[in-house]
Amino acid sequence: MIKTKFMEELVKIQNEYIYLLELGLTEWDEEYFVEFIEELNLFWKRNENVLNTIYEYEFPKLQTIFLTAVTKIDLEYLQHYSMKISGKICLIDDPLISYLNLLDKDLPPKMREKFSDVIQENIRESIELYKTASNDFFILPLRTVIPTEIVTKAAQQFFISLFEGISSIKDYFGKINTFEDIESYLKEPVKDWILFGWDDEVGANSLKERFTNFVNTEFMGNKEAPISEVFFFSQRGYLSQGMNILFTMSTTKFVPYIRGNVPFRYLTVLYTSLKYNLNLDLDQQIIRTTISYLFERIFDFEKINGLSYEEFLAKINGLNLYQYVFQKLHLENKELQDTSLRDINLAVNEFYENEFSPLF
Repeated sequence: MIKTKFMEELVKIQNEYIYLLELGLTEWDEEYFVEFIEELNLFWKRNENVLNTIYEYEFPKLQTIFLTAVTKIDLEYLQHYSMKISGKICLIDDPLISYLNLLDKDLPPKMREKFSDVIQENIRESIELYKTASNDFFILPLRTVIPTEIVTKAAQQFFISLFEGISSIKDYFGKINTFEDIESYLKEPVKDWILFGWDDEVGANSLKERFTNFVNTEFMGNKEAPISEVFFFSQRGYLSQGMNILFTMSTTKFVPYIRGNVPFRYLTVLYTSLKYNLNLDLDQQIIRTTISYLFERIFDFEKINGLSYEEFLAKINGLNLYQYVFQKLHLENKELQDTSLRDINLAVNEFYENEFSPLF
C-alpha cells in the first residue's frame, strides 16, 4: 500500500483505537461498559471527516472489501484468512458499534452480564487481529457512513411495501391484529423469501410455524407484545441492516463481505427491488459479494488450522478468488440479470478444489 499522509493518519487512528480497547479491557467495569461503547463511538465521530476522505480517495474501490453484518469477527474460524482470498484491502466494519442500538443503561442484570462478556471477547478479537495482521486489516466504523435516520426511514418504507393494501406504519398497526391478518396482507412473492431468524429456511414449515419458532427461540423483545409489533421488529433489524449495507456500498463503492444467509438474502432482495427506482449501479459489487458468500459456505478452516497468518499469505500468493471467477465466466461489466448463480457457484467450487485446496 502506498504511504500517503492520509494513510499515515489512518494508521495513527487505528493505533489510538486499539489503545482505547486495551485500556477499556484493563479497566473494565461492569457498571459502566455501556458508557465505554458510547466513548468508542465518540472516538469514531471525532475522526469522521478524515475517515470519509480516506474512504473516498485512498482505498481502491472494487478491490476493497468490508466484513459487515456481524457482531463478531470469528478469528477462531480463521475468517480473516478467507477474506484475504478476495480483497486487496480488507476492512472490518467495527462490530462493537452494532451494540449501540441494543445497549441501555437500564439493562436487566442477566442481559447486562451477557452483553458484557460478549463485548469483552469482541474487544480481545479486535486486539488480536491488530497484532496478527495490522498491515492488512483495518477496523473502521463503516456502518456509520450513512446516518441512522436515513436507514431507518428507508427500512420502514420498504417494510410497508411488503404488504398489499397497507399505506403507512400507522395503517399497518391499525389493520394487523392477528397472524392471519399478516398472511392476508403480505404480498405472495414476499412469502417466498422472507426469513425469521438465522437458521430459518423458506419451505421448511408454514409461514406461521416458522414465525412462531422464531419468537420462541430467537426473538429478544417482548414476546407478549401484539403480533403486529413482534412481526414488525422481526423484520426491521434485517431491513435496516440491508439498507445500511446497500447505501454504504453505493457511497464508498466497496464490496461487502457477507457470511450469513439472512444478510445476504436481504441485501440481494433489497438491491434487485430498488435498483431501478433508486438508479443504483452496484451489479459488479453484488456479483463479488455473491462469489465470496459462496466461498464462505465451503471454506473449511480446519484444513489450514495451525498455519500462521504469514505462512498462509505465502501459500496463497498470487491467488485471487474474484479474479478467477470473473475470468472464468467473463463477468467483467456484466449485469447481474445476465449472470447465473449456478455457474458462479460451480466456478467458486472449482476454484476451491483446484486452486485453493491443493495448497494445503
